[in-house]
Amino acid sequence: MSCPLAYLLVQGTVADVEGFKAYSASLPSIYKKFGGHYLSVTPSSNVQIAEGEPRNESILIAQFPSKEAAWCFWKSAEYEEAKKLRAGKGSFFVTVLEGLPT
Repeated sequence: MSCPLAYLLVQGTVADVEGFKAYSASLPSIYKKFGGHYLSVTPSSNVQIAEGEPRNESILIAQFPSKEAAWCFWKSAEYEEAKKLRAGKGSFFVTVLEGLPT
């Protein structure tokens, strides 16, 4: 049995789209450093609700090789710097989820 994959799930509302661009541009190399990559980046206008009330939030799902790698990404100095670019640009709910063992 191998180590389960992990997922970073971000739900949020961007209030300052122009200001958010610098943050978005800084992320790919940080994700790559920790073995992560995007599975889905869906703007709120493209989120299709199957059940419940719409929350008007964009959703990002990223995959990492392990829960530890996802947390290393989240707690890294590189991401701490990038997060400063996001400050005041919206509101976000972020979770780290462990996948099922393979």
